[in-house]
This record gives sequence, structure tokens and C-alpha cells, in this order.
Amino acid sequence: MPEKNVAAVLRGVRLLHQVCDAIERFGEDILGPAGQWLKVAGRHKTTVLSKAMKACPTGGSILEIGTYCGYSALRMAMTLPGARVVSLEVDPAHMVIARNMVAYAGLAHMIDIWTGHSKDVLPRLPRKYGGRHNFKLCGVFMDQKGSRYHEDLSVIEQLGLLLPGAVVVADNVLKPGSPLFLWRLCKGQSYDNHVVRVREFAMPSDDWMSVSVLRAEAAQAFAEASVDSPVVEKAKGISPVGNWPVAPEELIQLQWESDRIRAQATRPGSGSVSFDEWAKYASNMKEKMALHGIVETADAANLEEGAELWSAT
Repeated sequence: MPEKNVAAVLRGVRLLHQVCDAIERFGEDILGPAGQWLKVAGRHKTTVLSKAMKACPTGGSILEIGTYCGYSALRMAMTLPGARVVSLEVDPAHMVIARNMVAYAGLAHMIDIWTGHSKDVLPRLPRKYGGRHNFKLCGVFMDQKGSRYHEDLSVIEQLGLLLPGAVVVADNVLKPGSPLFLWRLCKGQSYDNHVVRVREFAMPSDDWMSVSVLRAEAAQAFAEASVDSPVVEKAKGISPVGNWPVAPEELIQLQWESDRIRAQATRPGSGSVSFDEWAKYASNMKEKMALHGIVETADAANLEEGAELWSAT
């Protein structure tokens, strides 16, 4: 989405709730009717994200990978008042917009936005906050390129940053999709997982969000095997890089297809992806992942207030 579209929602907003409401209205009332998509986790996705963050253990920070315009960072800060939100954004223009959005909302003292590629910034974050023994994460929200989800999570695990019971939420795991990340979670033994069906924000199409709670024994194993730089190490049989079966060839192909359509969707002009094409793509992804045991386990539309779907075992 062009920066001018994101910047437009800055006009006329001052208070925290007004910032988030303005972003949602911009996506639904301006871009949606024009067949364009504002990539924020609004409406049903906000419900899932907020409920998941409320289940986070106390005493840690929240890490977001993929700031975009700052919407989700603000929502998480509202959900967990007093928790520091550390957000990474690869696009410098989006970073500037998000910092201004956060400043307008009055939360610049609680939300830090860093710019750079996650593979470069993640290993350096602990040193920015007093070392990895002082920088612990109670929650993670992944909203970057889906084919990086499993790689970035491995780095976080290897650094030993996750608290027991930490909640890891990932958006867009159906469309454009993150098949290898879902395979890793569903076939591994480190997390209790839910795949939640959601209605895509400002688009007539389904999507999935994954919500994963780190088991206490896995958190301990990661901490004991943690290193200052992300290298491959095993952690008492619970390895951040190798405790699940090799992914089937079809899922590797689906990962390639997700990158292809993601690149097409960000292409300016008439070469983008229509809402109808997105819906067909999501249906195909759902059908093919189901063949490998990856299916939705909850529906955001049916979540009751206070429901606890993601408590660790």
C-alpha cells in the first residue's frame, strides 16, 4: 500500500482510541470499496490478538515483527497497560509513519519502533535492553513476511527470550500463508496451538491466525540452551530447529506460492490481487494444508467474552 494511503489516516486523530478507530475506518470506508486492502489486524483479528495478549504471563515485554502503521502495537499496548511493546519494521517510511501514529496516541514512552530486517535486528535486541537475561518476552506478534515466521521464531527461541507461557500470535497464516510455520508448530512439542478462523479485515475472505502458548518445559530448555547469537543448538531434546518431521514437498511448494502471491499483491497498479482471487487462493490453501493435518481449531466469530482457548498445559 502506498505510503500516502497510510499517512492519510494521521489527519484529525489525537487520542489513543481515535487513532485505532481512524485506521479501521480508513481501511473499511475508503480502501475497501476501491478494492484495496489495508494490511492491519482489525475487527475479528483485533479480538483474537487482544484475547491472546490478555493470556500472556506477567513481567515481560511484547515483541511485534512487522509494525506497518502501528495499529497492532497500539492495540497490544491498550490490552496490556504498562507492558513495553518493541516493534520491528523493515520499511523506513512505514517506521516514520508508525512512530508518528504512536506519538499522536501518546504512547511513545511505551512503544519502541526499530527499523531493519528481522534477521539483523532480532539478535541485537537483547543488548538494547540490558542483555538477554533482562529482556524477556511475554508475547510475540508476527505480522511480517509469512515465510520468515519459522525462521524468526527459531532465533527468538535460541536467544532464550521467551517466558514460560509466552503467547506467540501470527497473522495471515492462511493468506498469503505460512505453511512451514504451521507445520513446525503443529508437529513440534514446544507449544499448545490453536488455528483460528477469522474474517479478513475490510475484505470478503477468510484468513487464519495462529495462537501458540509456550510450554513450561520448552521455555526452560530454550533458556538453558540459549546463546548470545542465533546458532543452531539443541535444548534437551526440544530443539528450536529440528524437533519436527521434515515438511512434505507440497507444503514447501505452498510456501513458494505464498511468496509469489504476496509479491503480486504488493505490486502497484492493475497487476495486484483482486478480492475474488484472494478468496479462491485461501480456499485452495485451506484444502491442501488439511491434507497434512493443518486445520482450523477455533472460529473468532464464536469466541465468547473471557474465553480461555490458549492456556498452556
